[in-house]
Amino acid sequence: WKDVTIVVMYSQPDVDLLDLSFQAVSSCAYLEDDIRVINIKSIKAIVGMVPHTLRLPSGVVENRFFLVEKLGLDIATFGVPYKGPGAQDDKDDDNKENMDVIE
Repeated sequence: WKDVTIVVMYSQPDVDLLDLSFQAVSSCAYLEDDIRVINIKSIKAIVGMVPHTLRLPSGVVENRFFLVEKLGLDIATFGVPYKGPGAQDDKDDDNKENMDVIE
C-alpha cells in the first residue's frame, strides 16, 4: 500500500446541461459503487465536486455534483476571520456615516 490513494468516481457530465451552459456547468452523478484505489503518480488534477440539486433539461430533479477546478483558499476560509498583516477592517464597511454619497 505504498503511494496509493482512494478516489470516488462520478458520471460523465450531463451533456444537455453542459451544452445549455456553454460548457460552464459540469453536473455529474455520484457513482456510489465505484470506488477505486489508484497510484498517486497517475493523478493529473485535483478537483472539487460540490453538491447541488437541479432540474435537468429533461425535467428530472436530482441531487448531483458540479465540478470545480482550482478551488482556492478563499472558499476554505469562509466564516473564519483573518487576523494579521493586510487584514481588512470591516467595521468601517458597516458604518453608513463613512460612506460617500453620489448624487
